Amino acid sequence: MGALLLAPVGTSARSGASFRSSTERVVFKLLNEIRRDHHLPQFRYSVALRSAAREHSADMLTRHYFEHNSPNETFDHRIRRHLDSSLVGENIAWGTGRYATPEGLVKLWMTSPTHRHIILMRSLHRIGLGVAIGTFAGSPDAAMATADFAA
Repeated sequence: MGALLLAPVGTSARSGASFRSSTERVVFKLLNEIRRDHHLPQFRYSVALRSAAREHSADMLTRHYFEHNSPNETFDHRIRRHLDSSLVGENIAWGTGRYATPEGLVKLWMTSPTHRHIILMRSLHRIGLGVAIGTFAGSPDAAMATADFAA
């Protein structure tokens, strides 16, 4: 599971990746239920943030790394290429089996204090999700998830 990252900031996903849009939709629904339970405004879905998130999930699978920053770009620069916002954040996770499900990915984030913090930040209003499926760390059918957030 990746650490929480936030940064102030003043394309489309890589082809060939297999994305699980049904998982993305359910994660979005689950996160908004959590926001509602905490009396926070629901996230608005952003196609631009989805592009940034899908790009990152696919890149991590293709190049076999698990970090917010890619080998040649920081997470905030990647997000900035897709959407301009005064504040952005990112959660990443990967899992297999039950941790490759929407509920498993959300559980990974919500049981981590830093990831939970970003999900519950009142100042973040928009979200995009990218869940790519492939082999990671020797595990076939791994789900690589990126959630990109913006004010």
